[in-house]
Amino acid sequence: MHTSEQPITQDKNETRATRSLMGWWHVRAQDDGAVENSTALLEASIIGAISAVAAFVFLRGTVLLSALRVSLCDHIPAWIVLPAIGMLGGAICGSFVTFIAPEITGSGIPQVKAFLKGFPIKLDIRVAFSKLLGGIIALGIGLPLGREGPTVQVGAATAAVLGRVGYQSPRHRRQLIAAGAGAGLAAAFNAPLAGVIFIVEELLKDVSSHTLGTALLSCFFAGIVAHFMGNHTLDVSAGREFPHSSFLPENVPFLLLLGLLAGIVGSGFNEAILRSAKWQTKIFGKRYILRIALAGLICGLVIALLPSSFRDFAGIRQLIFEDRSWRFATVALVSNFFLTALAYGAGSPGGLFAPSLTIGAALGYLLGLAEMVVFPAATHSPTALALAGMGAVFAAVARVPITATVIVFEMTTDFNLLLPLMVSSIMAFLIGEKLAPGSIYDRLLELQGIFLNEKDENDPLSNIIVKNVMSLSVESAAAAMPLSELVQKFQTSSHRAFPVIEEGKLVGMISQSDLTSKLTLLSHDAKVKEAMTPLVVYAHKDDSLRVVVNILDEKGLSGLPVLESDGTIAGIVSRKDIISALAQRQDA
Repeated sequence: MHTSEQPITQDKNETRATRSLMGWWHVRAQDDGAVENSTALLEASIIGAISAVAAFVFLRGTVLLSALRVSLCDHIPAWIVLPAIGMLGGAICGSFVTFIAPEITGSGIPQVKAFLKGFPIKLDIRVAFSKLLGGIIALGIGLPLGREGPTVQVGAATAAVLGRVGYQSPRHRRQLIAAGAGAGLAAAFNAPLAGVIFIVEELLKDVSSHTLGTALLSCFFAGIVAHFMGNHTLDVSAGREFPHSSFLPENVPFLLLLGLLAGIVGSGFNEAILRSAKWQTKIFGKRYILRIALAGLICGLVIALLPSSFRDFAGIRQLIFEDRSWRFATVALVSNFFLTALAYGAGSPGGLFAPSLTIGAALGYLLGLAEMVVFPAATHSPTALALAGMGAVFAAVARVPITATVIVFEMTTDFNLLLPLMVSSIMAFLIGEKLAPGSIYDRLLELQGIFLNEKDENDPLSNIIVKNVMSLSVESAAAAMPLSELVQKFQTSSHRAFPVIEEGKLVGMISQSDLTSKLTLLSHDAKVKEAMTPLVVYAHKDDSLRVVVNILDEKGLSGLPVLESDGTIAGIVSRKDIISALAQRQDA
């Protein structure tokens, strides 16, 4: 049984070069007296940059593959080319899932959420590269999925690898991985604020200063790098490409109606995805090669029958910038609705953000055309409601109304659109929660038997907090203490390791094994600081004993220092303290 307090498991296969680099940085930062802040600065910047590069590679790879697929239709009939490429590419994607990385199915956001909650789902370099290549193929062959979910998983995997070599606390590693996920979203949409809010609203639900600081730096660095690399696929700048929106009193009923319809459509979209996944699992099991190949074949056949403009699913921009009819909007809505459910349910590596935005744009456009019938002077209503519909359906699907509002605002940079977005998105969220409570990501995990909100009442370690168990009297060693004096201290103490304190703050750990490996220092009257291990793990007072036990087992330690928020040591929690707490709980 897993709980939200379970720490993130380390992978022991990191490269020596990466570990050496991060080790050097930690020691360098420690010498400057700002270990955590300096490390977080470097790590968040690296994560943001890598996420932006991954988003750029994803975009360019998808565009090139899609262009090749569309160009072949000029020489061979589309009804032959598109299904054939869809089936072949689907089989390749299924091979990635089956033989290389089973964790890359779907958008990747459910896997990241489960990982952050402590479930044993891997996030490593293998997952990152497989997701990137598999996602490029899936979108390039015409599956109507988004690239935002995959970049979220790639960013989180990058942060997970980086976090493992830094020896941070479990809490900081969770914050780092969530920041990586947010950076992936920020880079994909070129929307750094949306990345930060997505972390707070969906992934961690934490507004502490450390979480926000790490997330802000990582997401904004990703946004900056993505901007300079030319990552602008969904930018729809108001004023330059279409008129600024206007918010009038007569628009309010239509915005509320849009929210109502978006809530219904979004909930129906979620149900279609879940039913598709259940149905395909029941029939095909885990034969992903067959599942995704069949989805590629069907999507290729359907797309071949649609107008040529649907072959790259650029429905959003066409609805906003071109004079399209209600028929085009209807086809865009229906085709994305059902084909996305089919492709995602098959386990294809791709996200739900872009399909949700396209469905929302089509729904809003149709309602805008209806508003023009009632108010003929409302000539900009189709465009304005298409943009508001993007946020509304997204809010109903992912159940993140604030993220939905901000992401469309950052894409349009239209302040006049904020109120319409808020009204329609919140209304859609409320309707969606009324019809089918819960995020689509949580419900997808439940199909795999993973329940994020389930509390393990039978695990006492998960229900006992460190601050209620730790020993306040800490036996420590000063950083300036001679090693010869430390040897005597070990001889009179039952502890095998001591926290090393300098100017009131924890700077490292010194163990008997450290002394054994550095006996030559004893003859030179060296100090404790020269022999200690500067890269230490620690716990926070609000962590559970489940977190502590896993760290002790993982590192082979007998105790773990507990820090205050300012870096001073608050106490120490040992295995003896944990056993005593469990015994007292059993007696009670």
